[in-house]
Amino acid sequence: MSFPGCRPQALASLSFCVLVLACVVACQQEEPEGTLSPPPAPARSSWSLVPGKVKEWVEPLVNRTREKWKWFWGPTAFRGFMETYYDDHLKGLGARAQAWLRSSKDSLLNKAHSLCPQLLCRPSDQN
Repeated sequence: MSFPGCRPQALASLSFCVLVLACVVACQQEEPEGTLSPPPAPARSSWSLVPGKVKEWVEPLVNRTREKWKWFWGPTAFRGFMETYYDDHLKGLGARAQAWLRSSKDSLLNKAHSLCPQLLCRPSDQN
């Protein structure tokens, strides 16, 4: 599966992050609210180390990604995008729309006159 405009490396990294986050969520155990029992003793299997290791690996990756994309969420980037979009697509839209309407009207009238029989659509100066 590929997304347009995505590099394969970025897609692989994103897939890996989603997989790791799914493992972390699946490994976490929720305690029901209202219980005051002490936390259970850590299990001695190697699987009990997985959530800590995953967090240790993923946390720096998340922080780096957040820092790299911080500029994107700021107001200056959005304002720049809107200015560029306006300049590229919306500047002079009123004049372009009026010109298009005039040409469409002229084209429609010409087609109507070409379909109209001479008897019904004589020019007004030939009365």
